[in-house]
Amino acid sequence: MTEAEYVKKNAPLWKELESETAFFKKRSGFFGSLSTKEPITRNRIDRYTVMYNQAANHLAYVRTFFGETETAKYLNRLVGNAHGIVYARKTYKIRDGLRFLWSGFPKLFRRELLMFAISFLLMFGGFLTAYLYTVADVRNVSLFYDESSLQNLRAEGQYEDYSVVTNTLLGTYIGENNIIVCLEALAGGFTLGIFTSYVLIYNGIIIGALAGYCHVKGTALFFWSLILPHGITELFAIMLSGMAGLMIAYSFINPGRVSRKTSMIIAGKKACGIAVVCVLLLIISAVIEGNFTPLDLPYWEKYAFSAIMFCLLVSYLSFPGREKSLLQS
Repeated sequence: MTEAEYVKKNAPLWKELESETAFFKKRSGFFGSLSTKEPITRNRIDRYTVMYNQAANHLAYVRTFFGETETAKYLNRLVGNAHGIVYARKTYKIRDGLRFLWSGFPKLFRRELLMFAISFLLMFGGFLTAYLYTVADVRNVSLFYDESSLQNLRAEGQYEDYSVVTNTLLGTYIGENNIIVCLEALAGGFTLGIFTSYVLIYNGIIIGALAGYCHVKGTALFFWSLILPHGITELFAIMLSGMAGLMIAYSFINPGRVSRKTSMIIAGKKACGIAVVCVLLLIISAVIEGNFTPLDLPYWEKYAFSAIMFCLLVSYLSFPGREKSLLQS
C-alpha cells in the first residue's frame, strides 16, 4: 500500500479525531463546559479513546514504512493533541471563569430562556396577586405584614443620614440575606421545583403587597425610587436562581437520551455557574442599596439610573457570545 492510499483509507478517522479533539478542548474547563449545549456521553468518550489508539498506531505505521513525511508530522500533532485530552488533569483557570462570565453565561441564559420565563411568571404572578388584593382593600396588607412593620416604613422623602461605614454594613447584610434566598430557590430544584416555585411566589407576594400598600397611600413614586435602582439586578438574580432550580427539576423529569443521574449532573454544573453570576449580581445590588439608595436625589435621577441598569443588563444578556454564530452564518 502506498502512502497516498494509506492516507485516503484513514483520513476520515483522522478528521473525526481532529474534530472531537477541538470539541473536548472547548469542554475542558468547568465554566467552558457550561457554554456548550451538546453533552459528553459515555459512548462519545469511548469512541474518542478508540480513535486516539488507532491514530497512535497509524503514526507508528507511517514512520515505519514511509519515514518522517508530512503525513507523519500531521499525525504526530494530531496524536499529541489527543494525548493532552485523554491524559490531562482538569484545571480551572481564571480566564475560563472570565470567559464564562463574558460570553458563556449569556449563551447559557438564551438557551434556557423558557425556564427563565417560567421563573419570571411565578414571581410576577405572586406580585400581581398580592398587589391587586391589597389595592382592592388596603386592610388586606395585614395578611402579609404586621402593623409594626408598616409603621416602620419610610415616609416619603425620608432618607438615612449617609455614612460610609453604616451603609457598607447595611449593604453587606442585605447581600447575605439575598444570597440565602437565591440558594434556596436554586436548591429547591431537588424538590422537583416545588420549593423553588414557593420561594419565587413568596418573594413576589411580599413585594406586591408592599407596592399595593404604597399605591393606596400615594407614595408609589417614592417606593419605586427606593426599589428599582438596586432591584433591577436583585430581582433578576432571584429569578435567575429560580431558573437554575427549575433546570435541575426538569433534568430529573425529562433526562433525554442520558440517565437521570447524568442529566442532573449536567444541570447541576450549569446551576453552579448561574449561582456565581447570582452572587456577583447581588453584590452589585447590595452596593447600590447601601450607597445609592440612601441619597436624597430627585426621583427622575433614580429612575434614570434604573433605566440605565436595565439597558446594561439586557445588552449583556443579548449580545455577548454571538460573534461565532455570525461568522459561521
